Amino acid sequence: MINTIINFLKSLFIKDKEKPSILTDVSMEALHNMSISGDNVAKALGHMDEDGEFITEIQEEKEEMSKFDDIIEVVLEHEGGYVNDPKDPGGETNFGIAKRSHPDVDIKNLTKEGAKEIYKEVYWDKNKVESLPEYLWHIYFDMCVNQGKSRAVRIIQRAVNGKGGSLDVDGGLGPMTIAAIDKSKVELGRVRAYRVKYYADLVTKKPDLERFYFGWFKRALEV
Repeated sequence: MINTIINFLKSLFIKDKEKPSILTDVSMEALHNMSISGDNVAKALGHMDEDGEFITEIQEEKEEMSKFDDIIEVVLEHEGGYVNDPKDPGGETNFGIAKRSHPDVDIKNLTKEGAKEIYKEVYWDKNKVESLPEYLWHIYFDMCVNQGKSRAVRIIQRAVNGKGGSLDVDGGLGPMTIAAIDKSKVELGRVRAYRVKYYADLVTKKPDLERFYFGWFKRALEV
C-alpha cells in the first residue's frame, strides 16, 4: 500500500512533454480508500535523492538498522561469549555486556538478541553514533563498547588534533567536536593509530593488563 502511494506521488513530480493533468477521480478515490495512518503517510512521503529516486523514511530506517546489524555482528564476534575472569577490568561479561556496567542484567543467561537490544539503546543511540561521518561509525561504536564513550571521543579528538585541529581533549561529543571531525576529514587509519596508542599507554601504566594487549591490538586493526 505504501508503494502505491509512493508511485502515485512520484508521478506528480515527473515532468513530461505534456502538462500534467488534474488528479483524476480514480486517483483521488484510491488515496481516499487507502487505510494508512498519518505517521506512515509521513514516512511514505520521504524525499528525492540526488539521482531523482524517491527515498522514504521507512527505507532510511531500514538502511540504518541494516548498518547497525552488520556492525554489531563484528562487535559480538570480538566480544565472545560468557567470561568471568577476575583479572578482566570489566568483570563478569557475556557478549561483551559487563555486570559492572549493567548490574541489573542477568549476565550469565543473557541471550544474543538481548545483548543486541542493549547495544542498540545504550551504546549506539545514546552515544550518537550517527552524528559522526558514516566511515567512523564502526570504529567509534566499537571503541564505545570496548573503552567507553568518553575515551572513544578523546581518541578521536586526539586524532583530529594530530591533523592540525585544536580541540580540547575532554571526551565530550558536542557541536565543536563534530564540526572539527567533519572539517578535518580525519582518516580512519589515523583514528586506529591513536586507538592502538591508548592501549599501549594503558598496558605501560598497568602491566597486569598486558595479557589482553595482543587481542586489543588485533581488534583495533580489524575495525
